[in-house]
Amino acid sequence: MLKLYIPDGHLETKTIELLTKAGFYIKISERNYNPTIDDKDILLKRLRPQDFPFLLALGKGDIGICGLDILTEFKITYPDLADNVVELLDLKMGWTKLVVAISEEVTQNILTIDDFAGYAKERTKNKEEIIVVSEYPAIANDYLKKHNIKAIVRRPAGKTEAWLIPPDNEGDIIIETTETGTTLKANRCIIIDTIFESTARLVASRESLNSYKKEKIMEIVELINGAINAENKVNAYMNVTNPKNLKNVMGIIKNYSSNPTISQLENGGYDVFIIINTKNLKNILPKLKKAGASEIAVSDVRMLL
Repeated sequence: MLKLYIPDGHLETKTIELLTKAGFYIKISERNYNPTIDDKDILLKRLRPQDFPFLLALGKGDIGICGLDILTEFKITYPDLADNVVELLDLKMGWTKLVVAISEEVTQNILTIDDFAGYAKERTKNKEEIIVVSEYPAIANDYLKKHNIKAIVRRPAGKTEAWLIPPDNEGDIIIETTETGTTLKANRCIIIDTIFESTARLVASRESLNSYKKEKIMEIVELINGAINAENKVNAYMNVTNPKNLKNVMGIIKNYSSNPTISQLENGGYDVFIIINTKNLKNILPKLKKAGASEIAVSDVRMLL
């Protein structure tokens, strides 16, 4: 069987929704580490996504879903294993930013990482330790090295931003993921740099891709990619009963869809079908009606292969 790791945590709901759109039915309970799926060739295992790249690199599973931040941390931490994990698909969900933040109350007048580098240099001269707190110590060390900052990097056991809370803060800067920055702002932390943006990725074991499992893996990739492509897309059907109006209708459609389907109606005129982005509906529908289209119907697109 193909072993697919699905994430336990903030990506779980979005992962289940995506797999459902891709045509799979998944039943999951809070305490169950092996959810069920309506595909006899797939075994699901539910774990924290931080472990997925490591497990895939060792051949313990075949594919999994984790953030680019987690994948990057793994590859820096285990360079000898990095090539054993292959990124297959950007799932375009679970968007976050990996940022560098400081306390605006403790470290004033520092607005950029270069400002902090100068501040850290002075502290180091006075034999004071700089403490950097991050759940991504490998990324943090690599980042600090690039900016010539000497510091001790600590992986926190609890909330990262808590280390910056005055008075007598425990850390000097944090390197943390954020979606909106709301939690950082609430704790009077300011972002001084963004290291990179992260989204969820479908990743695979290279060993599995080099085995008989590749065909099944690529089938799953195609189905998931079809669900992603269908995001924010709708089907639009219409009749153009007067053939003279077809030119005007097509003149409008060409600005929104490059591949319309046109069929002749039995009693004369044409049936036209397009796939269009949802955001364009409010612009195109009144124009089509005015140009001579009638019986316009719109339906959701579940998958686009």
